[in-house]
Amino acid sequence: MKFTCTQENLLRGISQTAPIAGRNSQLPILANVLLHTQQNTLVLTSTDLEIGVRTVVGGKMGEEGSCAISAKKLFEYVQQLPKTHPITIEKKERTVIVSTKGFTAQFSSADPEEYPLLPEKSATDGITISSTVLCEAIASTLFAATREETRPEIRSVILSWRDGGLHVAATDSFRLAEYTALTPSVREVSVLLPLSSAQEVARLFAQVGDVTVTPHENYVSFESSHIEVTSRLVDGVYPKYEDIIPTTHTTEVRINRDEFSRALKTISVFLPRDSKRVSLSIRPSEGELTARVGGGENGEGEVRCEIEGTGDDIDVLMNVQYLLEGIAHIAGDVCEGYFSGKHEPVVFRRHSKEDAYVYVVMPIQV
Repeated sequence: MKFTCTQENLLRGISQTAPIAGRNSQLPILANVLLHTQQNTLVLTSTDLEIGVRTVVGGKMGEEGSCAISAKKLFEYVQQLPKTHPITIEKKERTVIVSTKGFTAQFSSADPEEYPLLPEKSATDGITISSTVLCEAIASTLFAATREETRPEIRSVILSWRDGGLHVAATDSFRLAEYTALTPSVREVSVLLPLSSAQEVARLFAQVGDVTVTPHENYVSFESSHIEVTSRLVDGVYPKYEDIIPTTHTTEVRINRDEFSRALKTISVFLPRDSKRVSLSIRPSEGELTARVGGGENGEGEVRCEIEGTGDDIDVLMNVQYLLEGIAHIAGDVCEGYFSGKHEPVVFRRHSKEDAYVYVVMPIQV
């Protein structure tokens, strides 16, 4: 094989595929990236058997062929090469030579025939969606997914096309984040995407235009003009999370999001290492929310924020990290909070003409 392209194009392709390589240590060949030339393009493929990434780099093909070389070494080498001259990749028997003006390196190639194949495309109709919407939906929710490997059904992000929109949600049973986007779909379908796959989709498809999502029986594919991701699906039933989102409340507040976030970060200075507890005292009639961290050898802190609110006074104990992570994904200046008692779930919401966001978090029970 022989192929020539720019340093920028090659580095982009390796940057997209290399992070997947090496995750599965049981199969040494998966530490490599598979390179294949065809029709003046270089196709780069990597997989860990849970997720696979295939990307296409344009250039000039001298000879068709394939090789499988260390993804880590290739990335680190190409990253240091100058952008001013084209790079040539040439395979001679089991050696791959990667060179440009003033630089030459030789890589050992594994047998490309031993590299696992990604699932073949089927005739199933896909769903086309803006990459901006898809990535924002996933990035706004995946932080709430559990990290416990013993609970794979919620160590995931669920994507559901229904009721005229895309609903993306994640939970760890203590909190729930859901992003809803108004986007057309030819059918109703849900996929349960592993957490690591969701992270890669959000990373790889940022600002690439439209993405076609195609669900299959055991896997799902995401495809744009130059990159394709396939991921296995989680084998399990996702909790019916809609039932736990409160529909009533006794207290409603509106607070400046940045001021609320700054207040929480400020008093977090006084938190003990083993505690994330912050006390919120909400007084709608006085137009004030007070956040406190008190007592102990670390000292104590108190911050007051102005609010607009209606309903009952309420005192509630919350996990400050959960609060900060949730409100960070509420776009706009104002954060809407809904409370129903010190033992009931707290809801934060945002609405617009194009999308909606809801974050539900349980208070700390004492």
